[in-house]
Amino acid sequence: MIPDLSGCKVLLVDDIKENINILVQALKDEYKLGVALNGESALQYARSQTPDLILLDIMMPGMDGFEVSRQLKSDARTRDIPFIFITAIDQVENKTAGFELGAVDYITKPFEISEVKARVQTHLSLLAARRRLEDQNRQMRHSLTLAMEVQQNLIPQTDPVIPAYDISGRTIYCDETGGDYYDYLDMDPDGSGYFGVVIGDVSGHGIPSALLMASARAFLRQRISLPGSVARIVSDVNRQFSKDVRDSGQFMTLFFCCLIPEKKEIIWSRAGHDPAILYEPATGRFRELVQAGGLPLGISGKTPYKESSTTFETGAVIVLISDGITETRNESGEFFGKERVKQIIQQHSGESSKNIRNEIIASVELFKGEKTRHDDLTLVVIKAL
Repeated sequence: MIPDLSGCKVLLVDDIKENINILVQALKDEYKLGVALNGESALQYARSQTPDLILLDIMMPGMDGFEVSRQLKSDARTRDIPFIFITAIDQVENKTAGFELGAVDYITKPFEISEVKARVQTHLSLLAARRRLEDQNRQMRHSLTLAMEVQQNLIPQTDPVIPAYDISGRTIYCDETGGDYYDYLDMDPDGSGYFGVVIGDVSGHGIPSALLMASARAFLRQRISLPGSVARIVSDVNRQFSKDVRDSGQFMTLFFCCLIPEKKEIIWSRAGHDPAILYEPATGRFRELVQAGGLPLGISGKTPYKESSTTFETGAVIVLISDGITETRNESGEFFGKERVKQIIQQHSGESSKNIRNEIIASVELFKGEKTRHDDLTLVVIKAL
């Protein structure tokens, strides 16, 4: 379908009035026309009226078409206006020079009226299509910006202040939105002091993953208001999440844990997520919280989940990470890996959770170098006080 181009402005530039008259007669019924008999007038018109297309003669006294095109391209007001060179010289070197200066096409004299009309219509149609695409892209960018703002508001805005623990987390998305997720959950309806920390990763990236991340967050926050064990909570969330993803092939890994301050104890359940890393500086020993494993959320609504628990000493550091950290590659294709994470934890275990968090992120960024990030990056650091 040919768009309505009747509102388009076309500037005709030629020092020979007879040529201008021919072009006017060919185009006057279809477009709004402007006329210039020399290069200076053409530039003045282009800067003040911003035509949609310029038909520009090359051989003119004073300022020729090549110089006009150079000045058009050097001016922010006119550099995006497409122009077609018109000339009686049908030589390859002139055409090459014209295209190098930014011409979109050539029309040779004497004019074939049907050719002039066809070429003008073609380039104005392309311009209209490009403008529609730019408008759609602006709308999409606006929508992505809004989606990013919404999702950022779903991520904790501040780190929690709870007895016996120093906790800090962060998510960095590789796109405007993503599927990585972490949250802090008050599980203290009866005054037990229990506090939940969760990290998750929806398969894929972008808006679809962000929507599923928001659904999982809502399911989990609603479920913790009811009684039940950690394993029971994860099982119930999985059942609801599975209904959302159905046969889409998408899923979400999850590590959900509950901290018990007075006992220095952690209870956890895993749904396909990397185990948390537990480091105890007093012994220099690392442990990975690998028990209580189960399938990722969404694979099967009937998946049974289990829970495990362990105690630890004051000063212990527990780190929950997404695979965007361990699977970050450097320019040589090498993975960042879990051992580097452990080295950073060991070197900075005496510092605050926020400092440990920042050291891990900075090390990943330094390791990555100029390579583009292809996955979201999330971690939560828990330090026992």
